[in-house]
Amino acid sequence: MKTSSLNKFSFASTLILTLSLASVTWAATSFTSLTQDDYDKVTKEFSGNFVHPSVSGADTLGKIFGVETSIVAGQTSSPNIDAIVKRSGASGGLSNLYNGGLLVALSVPLGFTGEIVYFPKTTISDSSFQTTSLGLKWTASESVLILPLNLAFRGIYTSSEFSFNQTLSGTTATVTNKNTVTGLQVLVSPKLPFVEPYVGIGMLSASNSLGVTGTTGTIFDTTLTTSQSSDNKASSTQLIAGINAKLLLFSLGAEYSKAFDASRLGVKFGFAF
Repeated sequence: MKTSSLNKFSFASTLILTLSLASVTWAATSFTSLTQDDYDKVTKEFSGNFVHPSVSGADTLGKIFGVETSIVAGQTSSPNIDAIVKRSGASGGLSNLYNGGLLVALSVPLGFTGEIVYFPKTTISDSSFQTTSLGLKWTASESVLILPLNLAFRGIYTSSEFSFNQTLSGTTATVTNKNTVTGLQVLVSPKLPFVEPYVGIGMLSASNSLGVTGTTGTIFDTTLTTSQSSDNKASSTQLIAGINAKLLLFSLGAEYSKAFDASRLGVKFGFAF
């Protein structure tokens, strides 16, 4: 693919995710008096949203080598965060969270596939978002196991950051949420030409850091902490169901996953060869 085409493709990815971020910005997000229960819900829904979003099944991209470059984008229902934001007196809500970026994947011999999903730091108005997600998949049925289906194991790592401004104690403060998700997934799919329906299960662990700067106040209830920041952890199983299709050089995909009590829908479109 020519460099100019890649630049246009990267720009399209940024544009789509920027529009998603804009919808978050318009929600006029605000956190106040967060209890431990509130923080647990925030941690879970942010973690469920940012789990590695490659929308990829168990199969490799090629019998020897394969490359994919795609746009991925997803939406996660966040009813608990929405209720917390509205309780805080914000003019809007936050009923959905968004994720995605530019996916680049490479398959090599022995069934190994590396994946990266990257979205650079982007700021719109008073909100900003960035994420980097990595995956390393081994399709065992391509090397050591002779099976009538595709069986793969994938290790994942995602680091994300979301921040926004809100008024606190009479000043404009910046609230920042940093989230990391790691885990191991097992994926299974039938060996079919052109189309790959797949299912999977994962075991995930998340670390979350939430804090506020630019003010003497805090967003937390005193029963949780009197500090301006707090760390939290969560663990969860993950259920995955999706479908990929390869038509000539085009790659299409859709995926549903549920983790940390949060449901996410993801899609992708790009090129694979």
